[in-house]
Amino acid sequence: MRQRTVYWLCALILGSAAGQVRAVEPDPCIPPDTIFALKVRPRQILTSPLVKDLGWDELFKTTIAAVGPVQEFLDTAGLRIDRDLESILFCMPSSPIVADPDVPPQANDPETEEIIRPDQPAGEKPAKPWLMVLRGKFSSKKITKALTDHGKRAGAPIRKLKGARTALLQIESELGPIFVGFDGNRKIIVSNQLERLKAGIAGSYDKPVSSLFRASMEYLTDHESFWMAHSNEGDLKSHLEKELKSFPHLIWKHLNSCQLGLTVSHEIQGKLTYSNQNSASANAIQAELAFDIKIWKKEVEMFLSDPTSLIPKDILGNKEYSWINMMALWELTIPYSAARLSKMEIQGNDTVLVIDANRKSLEPLLQIFGLVKQEQKGPQK
Repeated sequence: MRQRTVYWLCALILGSAAGQVRAVEPDPCIPPDTIFALKVRPRQILTSPLVKDLGWDELFKTTIAAVGPVQEFLDTAGLRIDRDLESILFCMPSSPIVADPDVPPQANDPETEEIIRPDQPAGEKPAKPWLMVLRGKFSSKKITKALTDHGKRAGAPIRKLKGARTALLQIESELGPIFVGFDGNRKIIVSNQLERLKAGIAGSYDKPVSSLFRASMEYLTDHESFWMAHSNEGDLKSHLEKELKSFPHLIWKHLNSCQLGLTVSHEIQGKLTYSNQNSASANAIQAELAFDIKIWKKEVEMFLSDPTSLIPKDILGNKEYSWINMMALWELTIPYSAARLSKMEIQGNDTVLVIDANRKSLEPLLQIFGLVKQEQKGPQK
């Protein structure tokens, strides 16, 4: 099931939200070379009726509190995620599903399945730049202190750099320096490239995003709880062209872009849309997804009948392993929703997967993780 779920996650990374709405203008902090972006709204999700009704907001707080260093950092920074963190925007000029040629491949421990991080000299220029924008209500002084305290404990003191509008921080990491800047108390910019960070703080670039990436955001409103947009250009296009040499009938060869949008309120609603160059490609992708969904359905039913086939009994629902359970739940919710709670449509040249989930439809999965109370059965007669 794990291999299939990873495949589905890749499909979601190539995902989209569709609807008859006016296209949102790209965030001014998004660099012009961006081909992949995602945005999540933690406050909107954690304060939504569905999440509060299920008690996931309290579960999230409990899980964070159990990780001492994280809670200590948040306390020092004066941050409450459900109150202060409005949104997180992450963007890259490359595809997250295409391997980085300049970074040694990662491996997984065969017993724990944890990622074994490859050795890479600190300070080496990253081959895949990225930029992150956090919006909300912050105290730059408190966050600077929290980062400084963390750096001292980790043996990696924070460096302060001069910026045109604000002081910048440099944090050393295993994969090179990370730069942090503040735009007042409402916005924090983070990047692994200093010049990219400075441009993000200024919020102005010498050229706009590509027309293809702009089109990938065509149906997004930017009010979604979570969205992703990915245009087929750059290293993704090169990767698919190489694949076509071995698989000339690859269904993605006429793909323009993809978007995914999910809104969490009393329900979870959204759409995953593949925008294609022609209707034949739309139909081919529909057939491929329909085939995969049939397989996911069987695997989901197998897990529901025997959860320990995937998650050890001593970990399943155990509060001591709350992070593992949260990640497993997220991983399983994707094929579960695709298999049970979605329908597929062809809209012009687009392949659209519509997702509509509520508490009742999610309960069989949630009960396994102990996130909803199972109904008490009466005494047998």
